[in-house]
Amino acid sequence: MRASAGRAYATFAFGRAAAVYDLLTDHEVWRRDCRELAALVPGPLVLDLGVGPGAGVLEMAQSSPAKRHLGLDVSDAMLRRAAARARAAGVALPLLRADALMLPVRDRALDGVTGHSFLYLLSDPAAALAELHRAVRPGGRVAFLEPGAGIARVGEALRDGPRHALAMVMWRGMSRLHRRFDAPALAGLLTSAGFAGARAWPVMSGFGVMATAERPW
Repeated sequence: MRASAGRAYATFAFGRAAAVYDLLTDHEVWRRDCRELAALVPGPLVLDLGVGPGAGVLEMAQSSPAKRHLGLDVSDAMLRRAAARARAAGVALPLLRADALMLPVRDRALDGVTGHSFLYLLSDPAAALAELHRAVRPGGRVAFLEPGAGIARVGEALRDGPRHALAMVMWRGMSRLHRRFDAPALAGLLTSAGFAGARAWPVMSGFGVMATAERPW
């Protein structure tokens, strides 16, 4: 029941309710987190997974103009919003509708991969990481920001504004239907997929956990 409820909620949130999701993620805290993600991976070619309405991937592209960002999502509604946002900002941002389990790129083609609120929605995050390991070059890095399994501090989140706090509460609710990660578990998942030097740490007032790792030479 929990899994089917999670799938139904995700379908609604990332499809018909894309405008609401767009409103909740279009704020400075979300953009700041995306800048931090972008700084963790090298270029020049970076794949951004699950770009949604585009606020995050656009922030990454603008904060690291020396890199070439490619956005991926499975939702047409989200990709349309991301494309409109990129056009309005005057940013050339290639977008691709594809499944992260079957990336349409050759082996070792990518220098970096980022994902914000991505792995927790997948039925098999380990399989997705194995596919990323195939697609990332040796020395390339991956970085993720996922919902955390620890104590979340709503009062602290409110200091960044009611929109941010509401987004965190909704994210917390949705992750309950899917999964949450503590730092050791997320780092361990990356290590099990063949990445090296995995590290993870809590962020966003305990609502999230950020992690990064490298594909070894």
